[in-house]
Amino acid sequence: MRGEDLFLAMNGIDDRIIMETDKDSKKVTKIVRFPKRLSFAACFCLILLATVTVTAAAAIHHYWGRAMSGYLKSTDEQQQILTEQGQAIVYPELTDYSSYQVEDQGVTIAPDTVVVDDTYAYVSFKVTGFKVGENEEPAAELDYYLGDDPDSESSWINGSGSFYDGLITDDSGSIAYADGSKAIVGEDGNTVSHYYDSEGNLEYIIELQSIDGLNSMLGSTLHVTFNDLGVYPGKADYKSYITGKWDFTLKLPTVSNSQKIIVNREVPNSDFTIESIDISPVSITVNYKASEDTKPVEEDVLGIPQFMGFVLKDGTKMPYVANGGSDGYMDDSQTYAVCTRGFDRVIDISQVKGLLLWPDDSGNCDMVEVDIP
Repeated sequence: MRGEDLFLAMNGIDDRIIMETDKDSKKVTKIVRFPKRLSFAACFCLILLATVTVTAAAAIHHYWGRAMSGYLKSTDEQQQILTEQGQAIVYPELTDYSSYQVEDQGVTIAPDTVVVDDTYAYVSFKVTGFKVGENEEPAAELDYYLGDDPDSESSWINGSGSFYDGLITDDSGSIAYADGSKAIVGEDGNTVSHYYDSEGNLEYIIELQSIDGLNSMLGSTLHVTFNDLGVYPGKADYKSYITGKWDFTLKLPTVSNSQKIIVNREVPNSDFTIESIDISPVSITVNYKASEDTKPVEEDVLGIPQFMGFVLKDGTKMPYVANGGSDGYMDDSQTYAVCTRGFDRVIDISQVKGLLLWPDDSGNCDMVEVDIP
C-alpha cells in the first residue's frame, strides 16, 4: 500500500459532529481521519472541579509522561521549553494533583500531560488498576466537550483517542517502538504493542481539534468523562469490562506559540497557491487560494493539496509528520480552502525551510515541495 493510501485509510474523528456542524453551512469539508479508534457515549456527567496550581518556583525537570512523549515524539529539551512557556501542563507537578485522581471500581484515572495550541489539544491520562489479557487491546468509552454547556454548538470538538501502545511511525514510514527497542512482529503479522509501562500502568491519549468558527482550544475548559473500560476483541467491536465514572474538568493552557507566515507560492502539479500558513510546534493550518481552473469536487475528492511534512534548513526531509485533521473550502465559490493537521511530533518552527505535500487528495500523486520564506 502506498503511503498516501495508508494515510487516507486510517480510522478517525467524529464525522457525526462535522455533519451537524455543516447543517447550516455551504462549505465543503473533508475529514482526514485520526489513526486511533474512540468509542463515544451519549451522556455528559458532573465533573471534578479543581484548579491548576503550579508547584514551587524552584526549577523542575518536566517530564510529559510515556504516552505524550511518545505520541508527540518530543525531546527532553522540547518538553522543558514548551512547559516553561506555558504551552504544556504536567499534572503530576501540581500541588493539588491528588484532587485530579479519580478512583472508581478499583481503577484510578488521572490527567498526566496536556499540550495545546489554538486548534489542537493533546491530553494524556494515567490509568492504574485496569488489566487486560496479554493479547487483548485495551479500550475505553468516553465523552468530551468544551465549555460549560454540552448542548451548545461551541462545545463541539473533533477527536480520537486510544490507550498508548508504545509504537511510533519513524521517518521512513515504518512502525517502531518509541523506546528505541527492536520491533517484534507477532504470529498475526502485526507489531506487538507495549501498552503497560514498567510499573504495570496504562496511559490513554486523546488528540482533539477545535471546529473553525465555533471555538478555540486556548484557555478553554475541557470536560472529559470516562464511562467504561474494556477491550477491542476484533475489528471495530467493543467489549465492556468495567463500567464506572471518572470525570474531569481541565483548564487548557493559554499559550500556543503559533506563527502566521505569508507564503504566496504555487503548489506544483496543482491549481492552488499557498497564501499563508498558521504553524505552531504541534499543528499547522495551510491557507490556499484556488485558480479558476480548479477541478470540481467529485465524491470524496476535493482536490485540495494535503500537508504531509517538512523540509528542514539542514536538508532533512520529514514526510510523515501529519496526523489527524480536516480539509475544506471556506466559501461557496470554492476559491479559498484550508488543510489543517496535527503533528506526530514537536516541531522547531525556526528550522523549517519548506512544506511537503500531495498536490491533491486523490491518492494518485507524488509528493511535492514548497519553500516558505
